[in-house]
Parts: sequence; C-alpha cells; structure tokens
Amino acid sequence: MPEPREAFFDKLYIRATDTAPVEADALDGVLEAPVNRAKDTVDANYFGGDGYKRTKGTWKSFSIPLSGHVFKGSAPQQVLRDAFESDATVFFTIVEDETAPVGTQGYRYPVKVTSYEEGRSSTDVVTFSATLAGQGAPVAV
Repeated sequence: MPEPREAFFDKLYIRATDTAPVEADALDGVLEAPVNRAKDTVDANYFGGDGYKRTKGTWKSFSIPLSGHVFKGSAPQQVLRDAFESDATVFFTIVEDETAPVGTQGYRYPVKVTSYEEGRSSTDVVTFSATLAGQGAPVAV
C-alpha cells in the first residue's frame, strides 16, 4: 500500500541563471512553498452530444507562494528582491530528496517574482512573502 508523502523539502534554492544551484544559493528561512498548478480549458462539445459539458486542457501554469523569515545579509533572499524590482526570470529549485537519483530529486522552476512583501512588528521577527509566477515548464533535477 502506498505511503503518504512527508510534507517537507530537503533544500530550496533561488538562482539568477538556470545552471545547477550551489550551497550559496540555498534559500533559508522559508516556512511554506506550495506549488499551485492550473490548466486552462476550452469547450470540447459539439451538437448532438449527451447534454453534458466536456472540456479539453490547453495551457498549463503554476505559481509558488513563499513565506518565511528574513535572514539579514542573505544573498538568495536578495535575489528574490532584485528579481521583483527588475522583472527578471530567476530559477527556483525544490529538492525533495537529496539522496534520490539525479532527475528524481525535485524540480527547477523558471519564475518571475510578481509580489514581494516584508512584514514587521514590534514583537516578532521580520517575515517575508513572495509570489513566484511560472515562466515555462518545470525541469526535473
């Protein structure tokens, strides 16, 4: 019987190029990084059917809302802020299992940072949230 998957990731990386990430690209402090996938559809019905609607999938998309703690002096978190300001495509990698064979460890996502927010309160640590919008197909790593 299949076992449920554990809800954690081994590593998260953000990089300005699509080359393999290195340890300096590790994005620390992230508490959540769900990958939301969607697909556009079009009607696939023609006259003479059974009266029930049918659709056909077309374009796929994904978004990744990130949230976590700001780490002072973190170069990867600066990549997020810079990508938001410059509208550059960056590459977000989720490694789910570092011990798995290459090609099954996780995915690298080409993304644009469409929102970036830092939250401050007088009694807590500085937090951030960002939304990453897909810019093409994910690649297995």
